[in-house]
Amino acid sequence: MIEDYDWDIYETFKEQLDSQLPHIEYHILVLEQKDLVSDSLNELFRYFHSYKATSAYLSLTPLYDIVCKTETVLSSLREEKNIVQNSIIAWLLQIKDKLREWSQEMEDRERNLSPVPQKLLNKIKITNSYINPKDKLKTLSILYMDKNIARAKKVVPFLRKFTPSVKYSSESDQNNTVLNMNPYDIIITNLDKENHSIISFCKQSYPDIPIIAIFNKISTVCSKKLIKNGISHAITNPLNGKIIERELISIAKVFYSSRNILINHKKIHDFIQTLEPLPNTIFKVMQICDDEEIPIKDLIKVVKTDPIITAHILNIANSPIYGSIELKTIDQAVTKFGKRVVKALCMSGMYQSLGSIDLSAYDINEEIFSTVAMTRLSLMLKWYSKISISDLSVLSSTALMSNIGQLLISKELIEIHQDDRFQELCTAFDIQYAEESTVHTTTNQISSQILNYWKLSKDIVDVISYSDNPLESPEELRKLSAANCIVCKLIDVKGNILSDIPDEILAMMDTYGFDPAPLNKALKSLK
Repeated sequence: MIEDYDWDIYETFKEQLDSQLPHIEYHILVLEQKDLVSDSLNELFRYFHSYKATSAYLSLTPLYDIVCKTETVLSSLREEKNIVQNSIIAWLLQIKDKLREWSQEMEDRERNLSPVPQKLLNKIKITNSYINPKDKLKTLSILYMDKNIARAKKVVPFLRKFTPSVKYSSESDQNNTVLNMNPYDIIITNLDKENHSIISFCKQSYPDIPIIAIFNKISTVCSKKLIKNGISHAITNPLNGKIIERELISIAKVFYSSRNILINHKKIHDFIQTLEPLPNTIFKVMQICDDEEIPIKDLIKVVKTDPIITAHILNIANSPIYGSIELKTIDQAVTKFGKRVVKALCMSGMYQSLGSIDLSAYDINEEIFSTVAMTRLSLMLKWYSKISISDLSVLSSTALMSNIGQLLISKELIEIHQDDRFQELCTAFDIQYAEESTVHTTTNQISSQILNYWKLSKDIVDVISYSDNPLESPEELRKLSAANCIVCKLIDVKGNILSDIPDEILAMMDTYGFDPAPLNKALKSLK
């Protein structure tokens, strides 16, 4: 509070506000016109930027709060360079009306201005410039290498369904020449053992070109070589059309979703190399849990061989969110949870020993990060056990692991000094928009790539990847992606749980045929 209040500045500010309000209204109204958008956004940003310092100096707190938010929104709209949505224009007009109301209050030298209506403080929805991965794929070029001409005659026409620009090369000794003549956007190499030499050449000469490596068999040695070379897109013969399509769309999303993507494939690979190797127990557990024929007693035997995983499962089993019945033995805990949940709980051990990770960009710590994952798992179990027990094999894992990408994104935001701007955008918009604006990717995209490197189930990887926009996912995964998206929205990154399902999620549930009653019941139980 200023001891000797500066009424001269107060009067000058009020006069400035009165004189500029008609101009503000004009520049808001013309935002629908493409040729005027850029200039009008610049003018509006200039007005609100100037109001920020003065309102802070005069301790006009409500005005200062809304001016700060409006400035952030306008800054993001300037980066979009598109016609502004009607909902944003309507919001800006409401801001203008509130400024006029405050100006009238200032006629009586009022220093305690009326509060900001909650509807103006709610997060703003703004669509980032976006290209559907399938549409992006149409603009990319593919080089397909295969000595098997008969197979190539089937594969090449299939690839041309996605993009017209497909080049075929059958001689491995000519492939280097072909690449040097015309670097392609995607390389598909189906040369089996000769793949490794081609991959090495490509990674040295064109490190940013994504590669789909196809082998007759992928051994453990082969898998290690691929990981070392940063290759996560690897499949085996005989080729399956759906699998190829999923890999191509995944590459379009990961590598070509933004021209300036800041967290590239190499950074993800380097980050994973800093983590501790996954215990063999986790792989054994996943193998047993994915095989319906293997009895639960075999799963118990494997879990017992790892004291850390045993302690982790018992700790979770006896936590408040899973009920009040004390489970003293691992036999009881594993039997109670069943294969699907035990698989997810073992996977949660992947980040129990990540070491010191700075999550301050998200304004959380490691404890909150872990709690969010476990709470999302609990909600998914309570909800989807009433929908489809079999789908929990995938959904229990996706609910638990969807936030692991935050570890790398937070690291990147801090390194590029964008963590403060990121938090401003989170406050004004939402986390997905803030991530796309600052690092040109999202938590779900990075999480799916990390889990892909760890060789998790393709369904788990894809459900997380498509959770940003379930409508893009393959039809068989669409409902699962929507379910994972819903759970992540209901429990935010700070662990806040929505007590009621908002209209936006209810509309999504209606689209995918979900009955809201089981989810409402699960939410109340969780609260």
